[in-house]
Amino acid sequence: MSDHSVLATRSWLFTPATRPDRLLSAARSGVDVSIADLEDSVSSAEKPDARKNLLAWLNTPLDEIMPQRAVRINSVSTRFGLDDLAALLDASRMPDFLLLPKIESPDQVALVASLFDKAGKTSVLVPLIESARGMFAVESIASASSHVGALMFGAADYASDVRAQPDSLALQVARCGVAAACGSAGIEAIDAPCFAIHDADLLQADLAFALANGFHGKAAIHPSHIESINRAFTPSADRVAWAKRVLEANEQGVGIVDGHMVDEAIAREAHSVLAAI
Repeated sequence: MSDHSVLATRSWLFTPATRPDRLLSAARSGVDVSIADLEDSVSSAEKPDARKNLLAWLNTPLDEIMPQRAVRINSVSTRFGLDDLAALLDASRMPDFLLLPKIESPDQVALVASLFDKAGKTSVLVPLIESARGMFAVESIASASSHVGALMFGAADYASDVRAQPDSLALQVARCGVAAACGSAGIEAIDAPCFAIHDADLLQADLAFALANGFHGKAAIHPSHIESINRAFTPSADRVAWAKRVLEANEQGVGIVDGHMVDEAIAREAHSVLAAI
């Protein structure tokens, strides 16, 4: 995540904050970022208890096998979201990442960043793009604050908002739009989960699309997807060797690697490959 994190952010696993046992066992999945969810997976009646579980989880001591910790709060346009923010502003320990759902304006992101700055709190902000309105503002959202380190695409809500089917071109175009905005802002693009938990072929197709179109990682709703996601976003030995040859050629000026001319764009790609090791 460039300037925001030196650790891997290939895989992001959503777990309801109502299930602290699952949160504490997430490390066994090998996930890079464990997300305690206060939003979609938690009913209105359960949200106060989920918030208490979250604070206890954040205070659990880290060890060498623990993944990075993230929290998805409720929309900052709702009372639940405001309560979530208030709890975090009073918390003794912050998550590594704060996921902001239903973001449709850079002002929503700037508000959270300002509150955290004034309270002396630090988390990498990850707005979720989940609507047509959010897509129209995606570039300004990506650059809304220096605390924004990634955007995540919310496929299910986006599909509902624009009345698109899961395999539609509309969703593919939106995913590319999110990745392009992240590339422009110099932040990471995180793809939506594959919701077909037991369809390995669909997961692989999802991963192939994400890799080919500029994503740096992918979310999941089930731990069985984590190994495939991590493997997909870890450069192969051949890819690493190619990157090293490109950078060696680039140091000498204009060069040829595997029959292709090396220029600054290719060199930047090679740097990104080595940064993902």
